[in-house]
Amino acid sequence: MQALFMFLENLSESSNWGCYGNIRTLDTPGASCGVGRRHGLNYCGVRASERLAEIDMPYLVRYQPMMRTVGQRYCVDPAVIAGVLSRQSQGGNFLVNVGNTGNDPNLYAPSSWITESQVSQMTGVLTSRIKEIQRRFPTWTPDQYLRGGLCAYSGGPGFVRSSQDLGCDFCNDVLARAKYLKRHGF
Repeated sequence: MQALFMFLENLSESSNWGCYGNIRTLDTPGASCGVGRRHGLNYCGVRASERLAEIDMPYLVRYQPMMRTVGQRYCVDPAVIAGVLSRQSQGGNFLVNVGNTGNDPNLYAPSSWITESQVSQMTGVLTSRIKEIQRRFPTWTPDQYLRGGLCAYSGGPGFVRSSQDLGCDFCNDVLARAKYLKRHGF
């Protein structure tokens, strides 16, 4: 019985797993003041990221089993997946890429649902960016790979040219949201 308990404890929502850094130990300044203002907050930093994750949490919880499945498939902490989804959402409505319509190649439309296929595609892009950073910077730490992958996910593959580029707003905000979500069961 004790072995079963230990096994289940290791599978719990708050367990630490993922092949790309330990979000529990990462320091991050959180969201920029611009992100806070865009969401109607008069503050920024970790506090803003955590508030935005808190707002999105009721919507994210619906997709938690799916995020765990995709996270296991790609060896990405579900809290990181949830952090990315939270960052890419507005008021709990997920943004779905509807393709290139004119000059904006990243046009997103609000949607109140998201599929496992979409989460898998997003996570696949993220892991490919992380692996690209690993190839380009083989001496970096797993935490730097995660940061670099998040910055490249947001800014494109050529965005990260050195360790000086690991503090992008997307990465800082996503990691702060992920840490908050991790503490709350993701």
